[in-house]
Amino acid sequence: MPESCPECGSIDLRPLGSGTERTEETLAGRFPKVPVHRIDRDSTRRRDAFENALAEVRRGDPCLLVGTQMLAKGHHLPHVTLVVVVNADAGLYASDFRALEQGAQLLVQVAGRAGRAAHPGRVLVQTMHPDDPHLRLLAERGYAALADRLLEERRAAALPPFRFLALLRLESAKEEAAGELGRRAATALRGWLAERELAVDCLGPVPAPMERRQGRYHLQLMLGAEKRSALHEACAWLTAWLEATPEARRVRWSLDIDPQTLS
Repeated sequence: MPESCPECGSIDLRPLGSGTERTEETLAGRFPKVPVHRIDRDSTRRRDAFENALAEVRRGDPCLLVGTQMLAKGHHLPHVTLVVVVNADAGLYASDFRALEQGAQLLVQVAGRAGRAAHPGRVLVQTMHPDDPHLRLLAERGYAALADRLLEERRAAALPPFRFLALLRLESAKEEAAGELGRRAATALRGWLAERELAVDCLGPVPAPMERRQGRYHLQLMLGAEKRSALHEACAWLTAWLEATPEARRVRWSLDIDPQTLS
């Protein structure tokens, strides 16, 4: 770690985020007499490591359990009485429009690990936005009430399940190659849609939420329609256009119907 910021010269440098290893170190330092078990992809690579760790927890001896989403679903741990969700905002406020829905589901699932047997349970959620109306609604009235509100917002914004989407993903080691193909595809598709008077929207191309990863540039083009038949007709035409376009052979592309993530 550098002694100061290379941009402004500040020496007030702090680690960002709180992964399982850093959380484990902090808890071990704060509670030196209590065993801390970390369960994540790295710590459970050995055969039976995951079940062996859970077996220790199920015996009921005092311990602290630190884990990723692996612990949130399907595990009966009757002696767990306190669940703490660290940095819940990372899941609740991601760029995907489904982030709040999925983050709330995960909160409900992980909260269900506490107080499953004779002992009462308590759940603490760390957030930078404690007054967020969605989070308050989830805490006070439960997931069903939040889902009703999210459905109202989806309807107003013309998002699934009230609209059908398709996502054209483009990636290339050369930014201009992906960008040029995306612009040409969008122009051609909009012209064809206008000629056919087909009720399909074409948005983009725009950079993906994580524009550059593993040395490649990622762009995307979104199609939306109220009728699935219209969306499929547009996707079929776009696929044929890409397959007949020489430039598309130099760019990796895929067309995702009903994308479950916009990344």
